[in-house]
Amino acid sequence: MSESEQFCTFLIGEYRCALPVQSVLEVLAQQRLAPIPLAPPVVAGLLNLRGQILTVLDLRRIMIDPTESLVPEPMTIVLDRQGQPVALLVDAIGDVLRCERDHLLESPETIDPRLREVTMAIIHQEDLITLVLDPVAIIHVGEDLSRSFVAGCA
Repeated sequence: MSESEQFCTFLIGEYRCALPVQSVLEVLAQQRLAPIPLAPPVVAGLLNLRGQILTVLDLRRIMIDPTESLVPEPMTIVLDRQGQPVALLVDAIGDVLRCERDHLLESPETIDPRLREVTMAIIHQEDLITLVLDPVAIIHVGEDLSRSFVAGCA
């Protein structure tokens, strides 16, 4: 018998995505962000979460296009990054999806390279495909995009 995992699902553009629930600390409705002057576009701002200041990365800009603009009322997913929370903006939150580990499939070779970089598996259910994202890879790509932006400004 296969073990199952639970995933927090959400939307980024036309993509249904998921993160392992054990990496998600909390999900927040639209939050007021403090802008960071001269910050790379992938950094949406800072969030004061009960006195703790979090960097907020725009997942749409990480996954789709660094120039994509935000949806009007994005949601926030707070991830645990080795004891340090990091927040991600997403378009909309879905439900919690339970999936048997045997049903997690490798991401196809034909997937967009930008998506493949952050996708660790896919879940295919009837006519619905969900990209299972790697929380560590998302943060690394976000940091790389930030460094590239800063280097381009120098």
